[in-house]
Amino acid sequence: MDIRQLRYFVGIADCGSLMKASERLHVAQPALSVHLSTLETRLGVTLMRRSSRGVELTDEGRLLYDRAIQLLRYHSETIESIKAMRVRASGSVSLGIPSTRSPMIAADLYRRVRDELPDVSLYIADASTAMLYEWLVDGRIDFSILFSVPDDAHLDSTPLQLEEFCLVSRADGKRYRATVDFESVIDLPLVLSSPSSTWRKILDDVAERNGTKLVAAVETESAGVIKSIIASGEAYGLLPLSSVYAEREAGTFRVQRIVKPEIRGVLSLVSLRSADQTPAMRAVRELVMDVIKTSDCPWDAGNEFDPNQATSVLRAWPSKILPATR
Repeated sequence: MDIRQLRYFVGIADCGSLMKASERLHVAQPALSVHLSTLETRLGVTLMRRSSRGVELTDEGRLLYDRAIQLLRYHSETIESIKAMRVRASGSVSLGIPSTRSPMIAADLYRRVRDELPDVSLYIADASTAMLYEWLVDGRIDFSILFSVPDDAHLDSTPLQLEEFCLVSRADGKRYRATVDFESVIDLPLVLSSPSSTWRKILDDVAERNGTKLVAAVETESAGVIKSIIASGEAYGLLPLSSVYAEREAGTFRVQRIVKPEIRGVLSLVSLRSADQTPAMRAVRELVMDVIKTSDCPWDAGNEFDPNQATSVLRAWPSKILPATR
């Protein structure tokens, strides 16, 4: 049994007759009949019943058909992958990373691109989710890591990890609970991301569902500004766990998971479906996915990734107008 015999067998089954298969496959009908008979002889079974109305698969034939479809697809993908290896990835690729996440993966990306993609130049755009979304849609960057964006026919979105929000404050050396109820957060002095960001939209949605509203003396697109104010001890922040992992480990920030409800969303690598994917872009895409999935930072609370855990959280487009109108 070889690939050609399997291809002819599938072609006959799809067409429903040897005559139609002969026309589609550009192979003489007697030759197709010989290949089919040879295949049946080698397997010792009847794969198709022939009649004046065409051919009909037997039980053995249906089993072989299902397996043959998989084998032919795998064979084709293998050939394409081998061919692609002959084209060494080269050129420039641009990637957007939200400013809260770039410190966690930038160094790993640098090492991996340097060692594995020596002919690729990676440009990293470190900005707010609203800016990154706008640049992606406008075609100014090739990919972007975004948080809980809705499904869209124009976007190719690959889920990577779950991300969750935490209440962050300056560490004071005192013991504290690992979790805090969302309703206990509302009345605290807060510094928050601006309403244009997906993170803020999600937080506002959760607050509205709980019959309240988040109010902050300062709103900003800068994760650095938020962290600076938190470090001063003047206010609390509501940030993704990954963005403050280093400070928590260093003992400078106190980080409490928000519960009742837990606020989680899906972190995804997003690109435009209409954009042509160069070998360099495909290589960088695979590398970025691997870097995030193997990162030392727990992007969630240690649970296995399951997108269904985040379905109750709002999925929203970042605003393209900055700052967001009120």
